[in-house]
Amino acid sequence: MMTADQALEQIRPDLASIIAVKEQTLGSRMRAYESLGSKLGRSPTWIRKVLGRAPDVTVGLHDALNIRAAYERLCARVENAADALAAENQELRRELDAALSGDRTVAARASGSAVARASEAAPLGERVATTSAPVAPPAAAPRLRKKAAGELTDLPLFQMDRGR
Repeated sequence: MMTADQALEQIRPDLASIIAVKEQTLGSRMRAYESLGSKLGRSPTWIRKVLGRAPDVTVGLHDALNIRAAYERLCARVENAADALAAENQELRRELDAALSGDRTVAARASGSAVARASEAAPLGERVATTSAPVAPPAAAPRLRKKAAGELTDLPLFQMDRGR
């Protein structure tokens, strides 16, 4: 069984996390208090008192559930953003690996549309044949040492702690 004080101590960090994120997005702590207070049906003063451990404030069950729900939504948003960044990062790694291994299909896909647009934009007499341009053989490209499985790369990695 849990006492009201123990429940309050468990909810307070969630409330502080929500306020910190809202403060970053809104640019002001007071706006963050107002925004969250309006969503919870409480005043900004009540939120400040809860965070400041004022003895005259109480957190009811409905308040605790609303705070927990807001915190879960925040966590889901952060996790979705991290997953999207990880997927984008993985796609960039695939393109980089393909470019470094000499696979010309990825490079052709990326630059093919730009070359086609450039040749279409040029006057008819000045168009350059893009398919007959000589391509340097892969041996002429500088060799890069492949990273071992445990080594870090220079690419930024975004990981979340999923062990909440």
